[in-house]
Amino acid sequence: MTFNLLQNFDVFEKFRDLPTQIKVAEDIALHKEKLSRDVWQIALATTDKEGLLSVVAGLLTAYGANISSADIFAVPETSDQTRPQATTISLARIMDIFTVNLADVNDPERTLSDLFEELANTNRDMAQSGIDAVRDRLIDMVATAIETRAPSGEQLLPVKIVIDNDLSDTDTVVRITSQDIPGFLFAFANALALLEINIEQATIRTEGGEVHDTFWIRNLHGRKILDKDKLQELRFACALIKQFAYLLPHCPNPGQAIRQFRDLAARLLEDPERAADFTSIQSAQTMQTLASLMGVSRFLWEDFLRMQHENLFPLIRNREEIEKTLDRKQWSDMLRKELEAADNYEQKVKILNDFKDREMFRIDLRHITRTIGDVAFSRELTTLTDVIVAQTAEICHATVASRFGRPEVEGQPCSSCILAAGKYGGCEMGFASDLELLFIYQAQGTTGGQRCVENSRYFEEFVRTFLKALKSRKEGIFEIDLRLRPFGNKGTLASSLQAFQNYYAIDSQAEQFERLAMVKLRPIAGDEGLLRRVMEARDAFVFSGAPIDYANILHLRRRQDAELVKNGRVNLKLSAGGLVDIEYFLQAQLIEHGAADPALRVSNAMQGLNRLEAAGWIAPARANDLRRAYRCFRRTIDALRAVRGNARDLTLPLPKSPDYLYLSRRLGFANPEELSAEIAWSRELSRNLWITRSRALP
Repeated sequence: MTFNLLQNFDVFEKFRDLPTQIKVAEDIALHKEKLSRDVWQIALATTDKEGLLSVVAGLLTAYGANISSADIFAVPETSDQTRPQATTISLARIMDIFTVNLADVNDPERTLSDLFEELANTNRDMAQSGIDAVRDRLIDMVATAIETRAPSGEQLLPVKIVIDNDLSDTDTVVRITSQDIPGFLFAFANALALLEINIEQATIRTEGGEVHDTFWIRNLHGRKILDKDKLQELRFACALIKQFAYLLPHCPNPGQAIRQFRDLAARLLEDPERAADFTSIQSAQTMQTLASLMGVSRFLWEDFLRMQHENLFPLIRNREEIEKTLDRKQWSDMLRKELEAADNYEQKVKILNDFKDREMFRIDLRHITRTIGDVAFSRELTTLTDVIVAQTAEICHATVASRFGRPEVEGQPCSSCILAAGKYGGCEMGFASDLELLFIYQAQGTTGGQRCVENSRYFEEFVRTFLKALKSRKEGIFEIDLRLRPFGNKGTLASSLQAFQNYYAIDSQAEQFERLAMVKLRPIAGDEGLLRRVMEARDAFVFSGAPIDYANILHLRRRQDAELVKNGRVNLKLSAGGLVDIEYFLQAQLIEHGAADPALRVSNAMQGLNRLEAAGWIAPARANDLRRAYRCFRRTIDALRAVRGNARDLTLPLPKSPDYLYLSRRLGFANPEELSAEIAWSRELSRNLWITRSRALP
């Protein structure tokens, strides 16, 4: 093998005996030498392995060693003559020599001893089981080291990249000049592995505050990289990785970001045209958006980016798209225009769901990048969902009517409508929200088509079609919940107005919790006259002036805490002192005082609190405390859902766990203890809302 030793020939000669100590793949030869107060030279030799350079660089970063220079060599292959002739193997050996600064390490001797032990153990694991056996542990170690660094400034790091195929007869030479970035060599070696490129030799030199990285590389066949597309990919990867490493400290969870970035890079590099678009990552805004996105949400990554990564990059590099605010009319017009291209029901359903996922992701990204706050986030998600629900209903009515004809009542069209409840009804949607819906039709009758069926059958088929048409990105996310319909899961999917009025009557079978839940009922789509009559029936039931059964509410809360919360854990919604206590309290207050004051008949919790305060029913100090606790619960629940992609699992991570640390960072707390204190304060306030009531009950 021909070497490009150039100016580092002397350092190679100094340690040339190290590779001779390597007899089998598990062997590793290590050497350390103190050069000055904080500067050490570290040399190692072992057999070449997939991902080895990234592992060594990652461990140096994890142990606090800042690389000031490095020389990476591939050593000529030799045969292992220590084995019987029948088992003689060819050994491809490497030698890495690093000059590192250990100024940030308290005990350099002990640190290097621990590092060498880790290198030996990791090398053995890789020899026996490959890179996958150590990758996750290594990522976590690198992430922990990166977490201790303060985030860099907001300006993007200038990067100069030169790719030279004339300097060497055997290798493509890549030179990268930029500011020093801890963890870059680790990330870069990983990226080249994605491109199926091997690093044959490398030098890293720090000069005048700049780092000059030079890599001699070949493809998997041991040849230069001459393909134009591959060279564009290489240039793209160099810039992308350098900027990513620079912005890693901005990520709330660097380990998760490293894992996500590896996948993103692989996806982006699948498209030669995108790799050729080198200018697309030369924007500070683009890279800072990536840094905000990665390490925040496993849900967004796993269930959206992997499916629709082609929509990701054009969106994040166009800041105007992220900053653009749309209203209901604009979304409606956009969706209708896209649907014009559809020739049949199946195409319409696909366009509808693609539109939903794309625009939901855009809103999610607006929130993650702090373009909008919590209130605007909920409002935009709710408005978009209103548009989606209304258009889905229109598409489904058309397809069901094509089979049965339109429903009629005494020869006239039978009107219908859709209403929302829960977080959707209250305009309080967040990450991973589901949709609580009610479907109501005017009255019994029959359809006017050749295949005549009763209206009840028509609307049952309509709701079933609706449920199939509106796809959920993941279980529990944008999933439709119909349990608030009369008789719950035992009732029909759609109810006539008369059935709704009979069930939600003051002397009916409706439960106390259903009275509370109906506070959040909100009209969405359909005939305005029918919607008005439904809301009048709701008001007659909820705001009748009949006493609230507080004993029933407290009994329900005790059951929720005992039956739905894991032993010894805190569920932010259902545990004693959770979000539900505030929601039930406010709903009860609105019911009590809304009978005489129609202005209090609102579905949004914080709007209701504002009106209760303005009317004098809740003191200003108490109202401010409720806002603080409510915001704590909602923000923390949203953060959990964003990561988990699960609307139901609202259990807090254990306080000493890494997940709890990352949660506190996502929420902007200086440390986990501050988050714990805020949650404890909020739970105490929430729990005490019911103390006076419980003492007054038998």
